[in-house]
Amino acid sequence: MKSSYSAHRSFSPQAFAEWAIVAMIVGLFLSRALLSVSIGVFFLLAPIRLGFRTWLTMAIRDRLVWILGLIWLLPVISGLWSEDLNAWSDVIRIKLPLLLLPMGWVGLSLNRSSYQRIGWTLTILTCIGAIVSLAPMLWDGLSVQRDYLRGGSLITPLENDRVRFSWLIVALLFWMETQWRTASSRGRWIVGILAFLFMLYLHVLAVRIGLLCFYLLVFFWIVRIFSTASMRKWILPVFILLFSLPLLMYQILPTFRARVDYIRYDWSYTFSGKYLPGGNDAIRMQSLQASKNVIDEHSVFGVGFGDIRSKMDSAYQKIDPNRSAADRIYPANEWAVYGVGMGWIGIIAFSGLMIWLFFYSSIDPFRWRSWVLATILSFVTDIGLEVQYGVFLVPFLLLFFHSSDRIKKQEIRS
Repeated sequence: MKSSYSAHRSFSPQAFAEWAIVAMIVGLFLSRALLSVSIGVFFLLAPIRLGFRTWLTMAIRDRLVWILGLIWLLPVISGLWSEDLNAWSDVIRIKLPLLLLPMGWVGLSLNRSSYQRIGWTLTILTCIGAIVSLAPMLWDGLSVQRDYLRGGSLITPLENDRVRFSWLIVALLFWMETQWRTASSRGRWIVGILAFLFMLYLHVLAVRIGLLCFYLLVFFWIVRIFSTASMRKWILPVFILLFSLPLLMYQILPTFRARVDYIRYDWSYTFSGKYLPGGNDAIRMQSLQASKNVIDEHSVFGVGFGDIRSKMDSAYQKIDPNRSAADRIYPANEWAVYGVGMGWIGIIAFSGLMIWLFFYSSIDPFRWRSWVLATILSFVTDIGLEVQYGVFLVPFLLLFFHSSDRIKKQEIRS
C-alpha cells in the first residue's frame, strides 16, 4: 500500500512539473527544441495540477502573471498596426515564455529539497559549461587575448550567447549566497569555492552586463550586511576592497585587461560620435539615435513590433547610408525596443511594469528588489527580452527566486 502511494506521488502532476523544470534547464544548455517543448509541457501541467477553474482563478490573482504577461501582451497588441505580420508572429513566438512560464508556475508548491535540486542542477551544468568555455585558454591563450583586443570573447554555452551566460552566472552567485547561509560547515566550503570560481570566470569572460550586475549586487550585499551597528566600522575597508577588485583583475587576468582596453578604444569613437565598423558602444549609441528618430516619427503608437527591423534600417539609411548590414542592429535596449514598437505608450507601459515588478511583495523586500534592479540594469544595456535564452531566463529566475518566499511561508506555517 505504501509503495503504491509512493509511486502515485512520484508520477503526480506536481512531480512532472518539477521534472519539466529540470528538462528546461537541460534544454537551456543542450537543445532549443527540448527547452521549448519542456516549457509547453510545464504550462499544460498547471491546469492538470490544480484543476482548470482553480488554476485560472489563481492566475488572475497572481501579480507576476500580470506583470510578465503584459510585457508579452504589448507586442501582441501592436500586431493591429504592424505591416509585416510574419516578423510580428516571430516576435510573439520568441516572447511566449513570458506568458507560459508564470502561468505554468501558478500554484507550484516547491519544497526545500525540490528548490535546491533545481538550483544545483542549474549550478552544475553552468559550471561544466564554464569549464568547457575556458578550454581554448589552455592551448592558445595568446590568440584568445588578441581576439579580446578586437572585441571578441570566449565561446560560451547557450549557443555562444555570452551576455545571457554571464548574467546566469551572476544569478547563481546571488542564489548561492543564501545557500551558504544555510549550509553546514563543509557545505559552506563547497559553496564558497564554487562562488569564488564563478566570480573569477566572470572576470575572465569579461562581459560587461554580467560584471555590472555582479558589482551592483555585491554593493547591495555590503550595504545590507555592514549597515548594522556592530559591523558599521568595517564598511569603509570592505568598500575599498570592492573597488580594488577590478583593479586586481586588470593586473592578473589578460582577457579582462584586453576587454577594458578595447572598451576604452571603442569609447573614443563613442564620445566623438564617430562610426567604428564592427565596434560595440559606438554602434549601440547610433542605434539609440536611430531608435529616437523612429519614435519621433511614430510617437504615439510606434511602428508595431513586426516592423521594427525595417523601420530601423530606414533610419540607419538616413544617418549613414554606407553602414554595413551587420552594424544595423536592433534598438540597443528594451525601452528603445518598446518605444519603436509601441511609441510613448510602450515606453510608459514598460516603465510602469518595471516599477510594479520592483515593488512586488516579498518576505525579503531588500533581496527581491536587489535582483529586480539587476534585471532592470540588464534591460538598460541590452535586449534580453528579444532573444530566446533571455526571454526564458528573465521570467524563470524571477519565478525561481520568488519560490523561496513560498517555501519560507510554508516552513513558518509548519
